[in-house]
Amino acid sequence: MVETFMSMSLDEVMDRIESKYRVEIEPVKINGKKLKLLQIKNLEEYVVSQIEKEHDQKNDSGNGSEQDVLYHLMHLPWWAKLWEPSFVLAYFMGKQPVIPGQRILEIGAGLGFVGVFAAMCGHDVTISDIEEDALLFCRANALLNGCRNVPVIRIDWRMPFAGEPYDMIIGSEVVYDRKTYGILVDFLDNALAPNGTVILAKNKDLKTPLFFQELVKKFKFKEKAVRLSGPEGTLEVMLYAIKRKVENVLC
Repeated sequence: MVETFMSMSLDEVMDRIESKYRVEIEPVKINGKKLKLLQIKNLEEYVVSQIEKEHDQKNDSGNGSEQDVLYHLMHLPWWAKLWEPSFVLAYFMGKQPVIPGQRILEIGAGLGFVGVFAAMCGHDVTISDIEEDALLFCRANALLNGCRNVPVIRIDWRMPFAGEPYDMIIGSEVVYDRKTYGILVDFLDNALAPNGTVILAKNKDLKTPLFFQELVKKFKFKEKAVRLSGPEGTLEVMLYAIKRKVENVLC
């Protein structure tokens, strides 16, 4: 199922966001371009407060199961953190030539940082996520950076994909949940144009062998390690270029 957030104005989006979160706009500079990035203010503190609140409610009621707690933990706004691989993927997209007619889909967009930056570089990008709150932030960030015509849509990988396939699909840190591996590979197979390319970025320390076991059933890939240095040390990000195997390309 695909739902669009395109009709919402910045005021409408901000009203909905600020009814739930305290937010701030931070400047982010990458590859010579400056973005305004709307984020949850003090995200770590917010997450901790929600965990403590859930713990207290469970103790007070005595009814909350461990499964209930895990469900709520999984639905905390982890999407609102700007992970390091997103910078690598955004930088990569900024270096790609703009090809007229090439349609790009960002999946698991979170704040929409990569998709908005790619749009600012001239690419035809559609930004997607499954979480409604994430999509509100994506729409706000698109509007804050003058990308009002960038589609922001809700996509559930579990649902049949009925739209026009994309020439490129990009995503950062979208292979963290092993329960979604098969679902994601099937989605890529359905949503990617026959000769299209998928570009994924992830932290090298995140071990995902089962995802690649699923992936190579239909796709082949090349990988490249990118080293990032910062105040907390060195981090390696893996960048994957994924294409269909020759026998799986539709004629």
